Amino acid sequence: MCASYESPTPPQGPILSQGPMVRFAHQLSGSRLGSLVLMSDPARTPDLLELAAYMPSGSAIIYRHFGQPGLERRLRAITEGRGVQLLIGNDPELAITCGADGVHFPRTTPGRVLEHWRDVKPDWIISTAAAKEGPDLRPLDTLDALFVSSIFPSASPSAGTPIGVEALQSLTTASPCPVFALGGITGTTVSQLHGTGIAGIAAISGLAEEIRTFMMSSSTKADGHVTISKTENGDRIVFTADVAGSSATGELTMRRVADGVWNANHTGVPKEIGGRGVGKALVKAMVEDARLQGYRVVPGCPFVAKLFERKPDWADGVAA
Repeated sequence: MCASYESPTPPQGPILSQGPMVRFAHQLSGSRLGSLVLMSDPARTPDLLELAAYMPSGSAIIYRHFGQPGLERRLRAITEGRGVQLLIGNDPELAITCGADGVHFPRTTPGRVLEHWRDVKPDWIISTAAAKEGPDLRPLDTLDALFVSSIFPSASPSAGTPIGVEALQSLTTASPCPVFALGGITGTTVSQLHGTGIAGIAAISGLAEEIRTFMMSSSTKADGHVTISKTENGDRIVFTADVAGSSATGELTMRRVADGVWNANHTGVPKEIGGRGVGKALVKAMVEDARLQGYRVVPGCPFVAKLFERKPDWADGVAA
C-alpha cells in the first residue's frame, strides 16, 4: 500500500508574487477571514494537502468533505505551520475536533443556526454562502464573510447564471458583513474585481491551478523541495524522501512491535541531500501519518528521539 505526502514546508521564495490571484487578494482587507480562500472539492482538488503546503500566509482554506472527512488533522497541521486559516464546511463538530478556525455554512443554513454558533464560539470565523434569489434575511451582521456567487461563468454544477461585476458591487455596498467573490474567478478574470468593494476572493479550480503552476516551477528550479512517500508491507513501513534536483533519497523505516505500536528504528539521509531538512520532513510525515492512522511510535532511532525531545508537540499523542 502506498501513499504520498507533500512536505508542509515549500521552497523559500516570494510566495505572494506567485500569481495574479494571490497578488490581487493581497491588496484586500476588511474581514477576519483571510482575503484569499481556497475551497476544496474532492474532484477538483484531489491534491489538497499539497496545495495547502503552498498557500500564502494569511490566506484560508475551506475544507468541504461532503460527508467523507479524513484530511482534517493533517490539514490543521499544515495550515498552522503556514499561518493559514482552516474552516470546515458545514460541520461545526468536526471543526471543534480538529481545532479549526471556524466554519463555512451553505446558503440553506437557517439564521438561528448562524446565531447559535456565533454565541457558542465567539472567536470562530463564521461565513456562509449568500442566497441565490431575493434578499437574504438571515442575521448576516453576525458573520465574518458572505460568499456571493457566481460572479463569472463557471463550470461548477452549482454555479448558476453569473451575476456580473456590477451586481456584485451593489451587493457589496448593501451587505452588513464583508463580501467575498466566488465563481469563475481565475488569473484572467480577477482584475475585473477592482473597485467592487469586496473583502476577499474565493475559488476552487482557478486558484488550485495557479498554485500548481507555482509548485511545478518551484519543484523544477529549487533544490530542497521534498516529497515524502509511504510504503507499508506487513510489519514494515518505509517513508521515502525525494528531493528535487537529486537522485538520492532519504528514508525512515518502522517495524511493528505490537498492535497499534511501531518502532521508528532508522532514519537515513545521504550526504548528497544533507542539510536540506530531509530528516525532519521524514519524521514530520511519520507523525502526521501516526495521528491520521491512530498508531503510536517508539522512537528507537536516535534522530527521531532527539526530534521528539526538541518538539514535544510532535511527540504529544504519538510517542509510545
